[in-house]
Amino acid sequence: MSSTESRTSPSRREVLVYAALGGVSSASYFIICHSASGATPVLMPAWVPFLPSLAIPYLLQLVVSFFLVFLLGSKALRRACMSAYFASYAVTCLVWLSVPTIMVRPPLPEGWWNWPYRTMVGLDLPVSILPAGHILMPVIVCWAFALERPRSLWWLVPCELLGTVAIVTTWQHRPVDVAIGAVNAVAFGLLFGMGGWRKRRGRGSSR
Repeated sequence: MSSTESRTSPSRREVLVYAALGGVSSASYFIICHSASGATPVLMPAWVPFLPSLAIPYLLQLVVSFFLVFLLGSKALRRACMSAYFASYAVTCLVWLSVPTIMVRPPLPEGWWNWPYRTMVGLDLPVSILPAGHILMPVIVCWAFALERPRSLWWLVPCELLGTVAIVTTWQHRPVDVAIGAVNAVAFGLLFGMGGWRKRRGRGSSR
């Protein structure tokens, strides 16, 4: 690894800048959702179960995946991840604005143990279904860990898969929405150089 690619911890400024951008992204999501009008109804496939108990894995994936990027040792790879995420999210927002969608969710479940789900859907309206923005960072962070920290995939991939199942089974998005979101994430990961990162790193280490 070259000196420019040596392992570096993120600076306080880097964390604050990306966290601030993440906050703006979250705010933009709620603004778009709460201002949506004339949304096109979409239907969840009949074979998809409704599992409100997975609301906690859904919410954890949303937050934890973003901050896992800061565990990466390469500043260039962290920058590529964040650039790919924010660019793919911007495109997702444009689709939500241009083609608003809405999906009727099942009735609120009974039982005190379902309070995370009831709280979540009280704030998160059933709109902006296509494509799924939640899957963007999970795809990007798994890709980045495969490049730099492949030994971590034994726990990261199962956790992200559980979160991905939760996206669908809490009826936030349909499987097709998740698939389109994943393709979007991969496209921008390639655009920002994640596909060739290992090769460039190898050239740097041979100098």
